Amino acid sequence: MMAWFRGSRRQRNLQRQIQQDEAYIFGKGNEEIRRLDLQHFMFRWEFGDDFSAPIRNARSILDVACGTGRWARDMARRFPRAQIVAFDNNPQQIENAIQQAFMVGDTVPNNCSLLVGDAMGRFGFANSSFHFVMARANSAYVPIERWPHLLNEMIRVTAPGGWIEVRDFGVVRTESIALTAMTGIFANLAAGRNLHPGVGPYIDKYLTQQPVRDIRIRRVTVRAGRRATRAGRLLLADYLALMDRIGPLVARVGLASQDQWNQLMRQARDETSYVTTEVELTAAYARR
Repeated sequence: MMAWFRGSRRQRNLQRQIQQDEAYIFGKGNEEIRRLDLQHFMFRWEFGDDFSAPIRNARSILDVACGTGRWARDMARRFPRAQIVAFDNNPQQIENAIQQAFMVGDTVPNNCSLLVGDAMGRFGFANSSFHFVMARANSAYVPIERWPHLLNEMIRVTAPGGWIEVRDFGVVRTESIALTAMTGIFANLAAGRNLHPGVGPYIDKYLTQQPVRDIRIRRVTVRAGRRATRAGRLLLADYLALMDRIGPLVARVGLASQDQWNQLMRQARDETSYVTTEVELTAAYARR
């Protein structure tokens, strides 16, 4: 069921979309859909589930900045008696992802609603609307100073006794000389937009400043190369795809030419086939 916001609210949301698209540096399209889905499975495989909070009887679940909507669709099938709501400021990407999924028989369950909304503004839901609120991989677009607002809104729409959860990355570490150089350039690019290149290590600090209790932090390391973990190949595919996609932006802001970036990409693909690359994932959850 596609339950898009309508009228003036949708117009305001689409105006915000233009502004936020400038901050989202990884682009759109089918390649980005595939990359986001790689992230989805990487979190699932390394944490052993799609959530860490104890939400067995949740009746209403919210997915903040849902990307392709895959997590929400999977949760709707997992919890058929719950109402699953997901929102993102890029409806075209969700529609394209659903069209791709439909081709292989993956439809949107009736208990799943996908909405247009901006995670950087006030969520379009009443106080205490959900028993569980999830936000995943939001370091890609949330400015450092906006993290308290994002968490405040997640808490506001969570019912007393309900749970919020944030899953995100740290900074990728690698033995590849080329990929290390690219990661440094990426960090500079993110810093220029006041983004955390990887917010994972900071989430517990942000949560302790919020009116929540029973804070729990889980961290796992995803590794490709020697002593690879289950999702190691997904990590490498995701990160190399990410680096490839930001090449034009890196060139546009003058951090490296496109030819230099392409050369680094070729070297990184070769080096990462035999050296270790890893990143720490964080799942932080707390009760309202």
